[in-house]
Amino acid sequence: MTRMNYCPQCASPLARRFDGGRERIACLAEGCGFIYFGDFSIGCAGVVVRPRGNEIEALLVQRGQNPFAGTWQIPGGYAEHDEVLSLAVEREVQEEAGIVATVSDVVAFRHALAGSSGGPSTNVYFIFRLNYVSGEPQHDGDEIAAAGFYTLDEMEDIEGVQGLSKWGIRQVLGSKSGSGLSVTSMGDPNTWQIYGLGEGDSR
Repeated sequence: MTRMNYCPQCASPLARRFDGGRERIACLAEGCGFIYFGDFSIGCAGVVVRPRGNEIEALLVQRGQNPFAGTWQIPGGYAEHDEVLSLAVEREVQEEAGIVATVSDVVAFRHALAGSSGGPSTNVYFIFRLNYVSGEPQHDGDEIAAAGFYTLDEMEDIEGVQGLSKWGIRQVLGSKSGSGLSVTSMGDPNTWQIYGLGEGDSR
């Protein structure tokens, strides 16, 4: 990232100071207290499955833009700074694939240092299980080049399906709905959320 020279809170010149066991970029102006702790992002992606006869199919989208144009993955993206995760992943699934789905639980998360190509230096990426509600796959032909529901066997014949996406789908298929980290109602659900282990249903 571009080096910051001035404090984003008070516009004073930034310096370096020792804090929390390491040297950090900080504002030394009296009464400010800004410390730069790094460049972070939160990503979210949704596994949406539905039955097709005796099989289960999962939703995939094909990236239309770099990085990784042409590859296939479960729909997802960055959560906005003012958006709770459950709404962010539902929005991404609808924006990228035209599918309406609701959050069930978190089945996995990945923490990556160095981030993705062109992204922030550190990223936490949550994989959600979503319940299919309605819609058929659609795509904008720009950010997303194609979208569809596929079984795991069909994915083996599709070039460029990302390994993390197939792994996330297998996590969903191998566990009960609601058995992961589920949203617990505490406080304002549009301001903050708490996730805890669920017992899952009989599905």
